[in-house]
Amino acid sequence: MRRRLLASFFLFALGLVVALEVPLGLSLARNDRATAMSEIQRDASSLAVLVAAGLNHGDRSGLQLVVSQFARADGAVVAVVSSGHDLAAAGHGAVEELRDSRTKAITRLAAAGHTSGEEGSNDPDDDFLYVALPVAITAPGSSGASSLTHGPDVVLLVAESATVLHARIRSHWITLGLFGVGVLAVATGLGTILARSLTRPLERIETAVAAVGAGRLSERAPIGRGPAELNALGETVNEMADRLEELVHTQRAFLADASHQLRTPLTALRLRLENLEGTLDPEQRADLTPALAEADRLSRIVDGLLTLARAEGGVRPTREAVDVGAALRDRAEAWSALAEERQVTLACETPAAVGPHGPDLGALACPGHLEQVLDNLLANALEATPAAGRVSLLAVRVGDGIEVHVTDDGPGMSPSDRTRAFDRFWRREDAPSGGTGLGLAIVAQLARMSGGTAWLDATASGGIDAVVRLEACNG
Repeated sequence: MRRRLLASFFLFALGLVVALEVPLGLSLARNDRATAMSEIQRDASSLAVLVAAGLNHGDRSGLQLVVSQFARADGAVVAVVSSGHDLAAAGHGAVEELRDSRTKAITRLAAAGHTSGEEGSNDPDDDFLYVALPVAITAPGSSGASSLTHGPDVVLLVAESATVLHARIRSHWITLGLFGVGVLAVATGLGTILARSLTRPLERIETAVAAVGAGRLSERAPIGRGPAELNALGETVNEMADRLEELVHTQRAFLADASHQLRTPLTALRLRLENLEGTLDPEQRADLTPALAEADRLSRIVDGLLTLARAEGGVRPTREAVDVGAALRDRAEAWSALAEERQVTLACETPAAVGPHGPDLGALACPGHLEQVLDNLLANALEATPAAGRVSLLAVRVGDGIEVHVTDDGPGMSPSDRTRAFDRFWRREDAPSGGTGLGLAIVAQLARMSGGTAWLDATASGGIDAVVRLEACNG
């Protein structure tokens, strides 16, 4: 958004500069040309009086002297032409240029009246400004008196180089260009300040919203810096965050309290059912066994909900460095008895020592979380693996992280089921009875709290590869 605002401000300033400076530059160029032509015309008019006087007196040498002095004084090229012949001419080697076809055309135009303009060429430095004036001379009248008339085609040509004019015009354009660049620089600076004043409050609000969305419910958008509209938006966001925090804390408190309160009656219910077992006949005892199984399942659900409530609420523990290889070996040993009972091979694979400091399997995790994650994953893997199957524990370093893999030889899951498996209470239709649907949800929550992620992949044999990735320690 900041870039779009700055681009809009810059384009507006650029359009304004172009709209103002281009007409101004063209106007200055026209004024400079008009001034230069006016000066040449004034000088040519004064010279024409002297030329006419010389022609009337028949003083050819005096005429040439006047023309030469004028040419030297003004740095001009001057020629007096009559019927295609030069009566007088002077200039710094440029008289020939006044004798070409353009000069003859100018002479014909001047015979009918006043003419002036600018003659161009391929090289702008060779351009010149010219004025052609018909020269008024006196001729004897029929009664012997003199009368004022024009010669048949006597023309005074005065030309000056346009180099100075072009340099002045270029100077105007350069000045306008530098001024425009300065204006754009100032406009860009002001636009940057304005864009930041508008976008910084939005960025702070966005940061606060993202933090709340990530679970940091105590984050709030700062108020008091920025436009009133953005402050109002920040206040609305903070009110929403307050309400959301209140609802979430209420839900977590209810979940924790309900789970805690349910544990005692469920334990009492199981004890009462077990006490009834000795007083029932075999037929009634067959009905008691499913009741005990359901009581156990309810207890596991309550324990899972309590674990989730504790993981999601309260102060989160600080991450510490843990030895992933040691944790895998410890949990493999703890679950080996159940694996042997179910006739499942439980293997623990960790890489050999790397370098002089031992295994490179240090990771950052909250205390006790990795062990709970492994317990939940091993419970699921052993439940899904048939007799004579295999469950493997593996830890490998991948880039800047440590990946823990728990693989099994079970029936596996479809890609959509693997995605939904981390939802609370979700269980596939053909799942064995007794599960709570909370194990993987607990795994995902504990992994997030430790700064990691969890997901399910398929193994080559069709089973499940449960993966937890944690950030690796740097020593």
